[in-house]
Amino acid sequence: MSTAQPAAYLLTCPRCKILRSFMMTDNITGRCGGCEWTFSFSTQAPTGTTNAAITARVSTAISVASGGASFTNGMYLLLDTGQNAEVVRVTGTPTATSVPVPVFARSHGSAVTFGQLQISSTYSGVGQAQVPAAAPYGF
Repeated sequence: MSTAQPAAYLLTCPRCKILRSFMMTDNITGRCGGCEWTFSFSTQAPTGTTNAAITARVSTAISVASGGASFTNGMYLLLDTGQNAEVVRVTGTPTATSVPVPVFARSHGSAVTFGQLQISSTYSGVGQAQVPAAAPYGF
């Protein structure tokens, strides 16, 4: 299993409130293509653990021992952590043991954690954690 290069994802920006391209600086930190604010990707409930390996460009589902039905069609997921992390979107009706997604960009081993995608500001200093409103046009 090799470590893949960071990717770009089309996601709704928490600051812009519209669909934007996020260019990833690493596999868990990205910059919105609109407002250029940086965000960190992590997981929130529901979460799970895979019980089978995932092969890049071949696998089309996340296999789980149980709990797959907790996820819903259209939900974005963060699969794996660190340099092998990738964002995938549920593309069908999950069952108790399988979560359908489009083809994967990276291979992943078994027993990998995943969960619903949470996008948070990377700024954590006093007064920086809150994402400010976008400036109105014309200013």
